[in-house]
Amino acid sequence: MKALRRNSYIVSKALRTFVMAAVLTAAASQLAHTADSMIVGHMVGTDAVSAINLVLPLVEVLNCMAFLICFGANAVCAQAIGRHDTDKAARTFTATVITVMTLGVAVALGISLFSREIVDLMSDEPRLNGMAYDYIHTYAMGAWLQMMSYGLSLFVATDGRPRMVTVAVVSGAAVNILVDFVAISALGMGVNGAALGSLSMFAVNIVILGAWLRRPESSYRFKWPGRSFAAIFRENVREGAPVTLSNSLMAVTIMLINDIVLRYLGSDGLFIWSVCLQMLLLSYVFIDGVIESMFAVGGVLVGERDLRGLEILVRQALIIIAVLVALVIFVMYVPGVVGRFFGVEPGSALSLELDRVLRIFALMLIPFAITQILLSTYQIMGHEKASVVTAVAQTVMLVVGVWSVARLEGVELWWGFVLACVLVLLFQVGFTTVRSRLIKAHISPLTMIPRDTGGPTFDRSVCYDTDDVYATLTDIDAFLKDNGVSADEVFKINLCCEELMTNIATYAQGKITSHTFDVHIQINADGIFVTLKDAGRPFDPVTAGRAAGDNGHMGLRLVTGIVPDITYKYMYGQNTVFICHKL
Repeated sequence: MKALRRNSYIVSKALRTFVMAAVLTAAASQLAHTADSMIVGHMVGTDAVSAINLVLPLVEVLNCMAFLICFGANAVCAQAIGRHDTDKAARTFTATVITVMTLGVAVALGISLFSREIVDLMSDEPRLNGMAYDYIHTYAMGAWLQMMSYGLSLFVATDGRPRMVTVAVVSGAAVNILVDFVAISALGMGVNGAALGSLSMFAVNIVILGAWLRRPESSYRFKWPGRSFAAIFRENVREGAPVTLSNSLMAVTIMLINDIVLRYLGSDGLFIWSVCLQMLLLSYVFIDGVIESMFAVGGVLVGERDLRGLEILVRQALIIIAVLVALVIFVMYVPGVVGRFFGVEPGSALSLELDRVLRIFALMLIPFAITQILLSTYQIMGHEKASVVTAVAQTVMLVVGVWSVARLEGVELWWGFVLACVLVLLFQVGFTTVRSRLIKAHISPLTMIPRDTGGPTFDRSVCYDTDDVYATLTDIDAFLKDNGVSADEVFKINLCCEELMTNIATYAQGKITSHTFDVHIQINADGIFVTLKDAGRPFDPVTAGRAAGDNGHMGLRLVTGIVPDITYKYMYGQNTVFICHKL
């Protein structure tokens, strides 16, 4: 069977490989935080759960600072890795580590000094404020640990090692739960013990992930950025600003909804909202895992100038997120199960009310998840305005929607969440459709991915057999000639592709041979760029070619001689060979 068109196998496999690890990572991290609430709910009381929820916006502010610096830096590094610019990746990484350490320590001192004033600003409920102060005062001491842990997780995962991040986070989560039990139960430290448990998790993450930086295959090296430090900082902030704004607004949203719910429904209502919020955050485990995967895989695709691959990535991400969030909705529809986790007595009035509210709240999760995936796509493509408009619209609609419905007689406040998320998604559809028609460059509505790749592009998925390989080589030859490439250059590129592609088809083994590998070629003013990706066993043809003697890998030695600018990397379970041939 001839694969005449680019299919989704390679991109989907990269996404699935990353998503599985990213979701496990995010799940372990979120469950560790949720475990704090569960353990505190059983051992200290439901008021302690509400107290921790009161200061959750401040924890989100710390996350936003990490997002601003690290998320943007990770996007920059992903594109640098896609372009195989190791110098750019090293300088960006070093500048980011320095910034995180400096900012993290400063923030920790600031929160520690003014934690009581911050808590009093968030709530005037004396029944909860004391415990909220104790929690955030202890937690603030490790603000820099949280930020550094998040940054290293992003960098290591993007460098093709998401499973190492999973190991680190699962290990940290286990330590967190152990410290929770010891500190809360054995030592009687209450909410202070829960805060120490979270900090211990971040410390374990840093120790494990730091080991990757010493590995020779790591893309990151410590390289002093020199005078480019300020420029790197600005680029990191520009890339991370939309996600930071979204998370900052989420923190503001939580704080405002806390106030609305407390005003209209009292302490019991705040507890129900706290449990709903934990379910939302559990959904965000999956959402965040897919988003991180998109930024890592998508950033590399953008660096490789592979917009067709990016379209496939977004489509597959939407399918995966719909399935994963559906699992959370199923859990929320199981009567009584969720309440038991948070110390609610089965059959009680509070338990029955919680079950009923969760069924309403679950209806918002799918439109909310789709909005987040699309917002991330805008950021990957550099549509900052669309990212900012969507983030602001989501916050405004959630707060206004909940507040407006709360004021209506005969309609429950909880329906405001559903209404707000549906309206935001409809707004996204309308906004991107109008923008796609007004903007000069041709972009797809909803995703806003450019239709113009920036130069002639050859995109093909190739079967693992020599007949299809040679048919593809014939088409590559025609593609290069049709776009004005000289006969000499056509010969060089086709010879390199022939050796590399036949090597892939000949030595691939196992189930992957029933699928395909990808060939992507683009021609622009800078030269000819060729990317080959296959899901076979790890094999570095570049090292093999340069190390070949007279008796082996002669074809690969010929390739490395013809195109000196050729690189290889194994990431996301795939071999990637990248050729940059200057014209």
